[in-house]
Amino acid sequence: MNKKKALLCLLVFIFSYFHFESYSYANINVSKISRAVLNLKDISGFNYNVYFFAPEEIKSDYYFCGGGDDKVYVGDYTFAIQKQGEKKINMTPIILKGFPYNETQKSVFSIKSKSKLYPDLITVSLEIDCNTKVGYLYYVSKGKLVPLNSSLNYVFPPRFNQKNQIETMNYNNTENSPWVLSTYVLDLKNNSLKFVNSKSFSFKQGQNMVENW
Repeated sequence: MNKKKALLCLLVFIFSYFHFESYSYANINVSKISRAVLNLKDISGFNYNVYFFAPEEIKSDYYFCGGGDDKVYVGDYTFAIQKQGEKKINMTPIILKGFPYNETQKSVFSIKSKSKLYPDLITVSLEIDCNTKVGYLYYVSKGKLVPLNSSLNYVFPPRFNQKNQIETMNYNNTENSPWVLSTYVLDLKNNSLKFVNSKSFSFKQGQNMVENW
C-alpha cells in the first residue's frame, strides 16, 4: 500500500512538473519581451518570425575591454517560432542558460541568404576577446529551429556574398597582412559549414574592405 501511495505521489509530481514546465510560458507576451525578433526564410522559402527572449533576466556589467557602456542582460534565453500569417507561436526546446545578451552590440542577428536554395541563418554570438566573437548558427526547417554543427570566429559579422558563400573578416595584429577573409559554404546535407579558402590582406586593403562590409 505504501509503495502504491509513493508511486502515486511520484506520478502526481512528474505530471505537475511537466505541466508547469509546458505552461510556464503561457502568461508571457513573447513578442513584447523579446530582445530580438528576426524575420527568416526557411529551407522551403517560407517566412517565419523568430523570437529570442528570457522569461527573467538581470542587468549585468558583463563586458570586454572598452564595452563598459554596453547594455548587457543575463538570463536563460530561448527561441520561439511563428510562421508569418499565423497567430500561433511555438516554443523551441533550445535554452541558453546564463547567456549574456549584449543589447548594444546585438548578440543575436540574422544573415540573409541571397539564394532561394538556402535558408537565412541566425547568429548567436559570444565575445572571445576585445575584438573577436564566436557565432553559433541556426536555421529554420519545417517549423523547427535547427542548430548547425559549425561555428564561426569573426571580427566583422558573417555575411553571404554574391555567390551565396558565407564570409567572415578576422584581424591578427601580429601578421604583416593582418586582415583575413575566410569563405565557407553551407552544407545542409551534413548540417555544417565547409571551409572554402582564406585570403590575407594588408592593413590598408582590409580597412577599405570593412568600410563597405
